[in-house]
Amino acid sequence: MRAKNARLQEVARAAGVSYITAWRALNSPDLVSPRTREKVSRAVEDIGYVPNAVARSLVSASSGVIGAIVPTLEDSIFADTIQGVADVLHTAGQELLVGLSNYEMEREAELIRAFYGRQIDGLILTGRSHDPGVERLLAGGRTAVVEVWDYGDPAIDMLVGFSNLALARAVTAFLSAKGYRRIAFVTVAGRRRGRERLAGYREELAAQGLDANPALQITCAPTLSGGAEALERLMALEQPPDAIFFNGDTLAIGAHLRGKAMGLKYPDDLALVGVHDLEIACHVDPALTSVRIPRYRIGEQAARLLLARGRGEPEAKERLNLGFEIVERGTT
Repeated sequence: MRAKNARLQEVARAAGVSYITAWRALNSPDLVSPRTREKVSRAVEDIGYVPNAVARSLVSASSGVIGAIVPTLEDSIFADTIQGVADVLHTAGQELLVGLSNYEMEREAELIRAFYGRQIDGLILTGRSHDPGVERLLAGGRTAVVEVWDYGDPAIDMLVGFSNLALARAVTAFLSAKGYRRIAFVTVAGRRRGRERLAGYREELAAQGLDANPALQITCAPTLSGGAEALERLMALEQPPDAIFFNGDTLAIGAHLRGKAMGLKYPDDLALVGVHDLEIACHVDPALTSVRIPRYRIGEQAARLLLARGRGEPEAKERLNLGFEIVERGTT
């Protein structure tokens, strides 16, 4: 008898039941009495037996595990979304498996294949851009998929998020309406959401009749220092901006602190806007204007869609645009 079966035999012996009864209590509990389930549960705890979840999934066609892949958990941006997923799954008795892609499409593809190998019941992915090799796998319908933090076409299956293009247009229009005319845009290179927001910024500049000066469209490192250096580069121009739209609060806060050290006054000398509305945005002086994204709710809704699909009860809307909100504070 293999080791794992021998361990289950110990559970059966301790519970005073047959091996098959112990197996049924763990894998098909409805087939045994509550008293038997209780005896087997006590034996499992006493012995420290861990049931084989993969083997159970072969019997039930469900692993009870949802996979989620996000770029990073270094700050609260994606951590809040994962928390929303985890809270919903916990109440439903489901487990969460998390992978970090580090903004690399190849790494995301590796994780997707690894998760599929673990017989996950559903998959949550960040964004709508994936490796072409795995897109065919995802589109095959083998596992329910929810793409989050984005909204638009095409989509593999279900979708929960907001339009990055619309977000950038809204911020640019907001700054234009306040009278700013030399509006700069700062983002991190190589990220799809950044490219979409750059496109929205350019579209709105054109709609407002403003010049899309290439010198005012720059990239930087995804850090406080990166934001600070971006501010210095822009303010050193012969015609510096009168407003800067930072594609992330971390960049904007770095710029905010460096600008104050340089003697800049916000918004008299320069207006700043960030994205994500991190908690620190309220605590700098003056407080940072930012775009509030419903990060936690995105995770909640994604998990609920997967659970509904698993019950065979798809919700009426499987594509949810949760929108965003510009929170105006002292820097504009």
